[in-house]
Amino acid sequence: MSIKNVLRKGLSLFAEFPEDEAAASPASTYTTPTPTPRTVEEIVASTPGPKLEEINLGTEPAPAVPAPGGAPDFNAVYQRAGLPVVPFTAEQALEVIHSLPADLPIDVRRKTVQATLQTMGKAMGVGTDAVLSDATRKLAALAAYEDLLKGQTEAYCTKVQGQIADLERQIAEHKTDIDNTRQMLESATKSCTDESERLDDVIEFFTQDVGASKYAGGGPTEQA
Repeated sequence: MSIKNVLRKGLSLFAEFPEDEAAASPASTYTTPTPTPRTVEEIVASTPGPKLEEINLGTEPAPAVPAPGGAPDFNAVYQRAGLPVVPFTAEQALEVIHSLPADLPIDVRRKTVQATLQTMGKAMGVGTDAVLSDATRKLAALAAYEDLLKGQTEAYCTKVQGQIADLERQIAEHKTDIDNTRQMLESATKSCTDESERLDDVIEFFTQDVGASKYAGGGPTEQA
């Protein structure tokens, strides 16, 4: 799945809520309404930071382009995209998630992580909304980074392909020059050979028909 498709899918998902916030409230005759589920897109729109459609990396060369097999400097990408610095990042939340036993049911892991965030939130202002928004904005930045890299790559490839075509044209011209030169050599060699035979006829005419003479021993043609 492409980065943009991952982002679109994520935006359409509904967020998980902490377990029964209403039950944790002091007893009263007033019943707290059940919170309306919100999509990730709605949550991101409600948190401080750039709107998703505003996240881009401009037209300057992409930051931190890795060598083949390497990974980009994601922090440089996020900084270039203007993402806000948050007290608890999506990557840190991922560390908490991965620290839990993989065989725990997903519901148990969610409640555990949410409880951790609630505890941290009292001291650091950390919450599920902030983590979801950080992850989503970073996805948008990665999608923009991918678009920028694709554009740069296509421009570079077009330029190099033009250079290759020019070199191929030059190679074809040089090959033609080589063929013409060889034909000139062949023609000149034949002319020289023909002329050498004519001059040899002069020498043969005024010399004896012995030894190396082509007329020695009754050659193909007798001298007049």
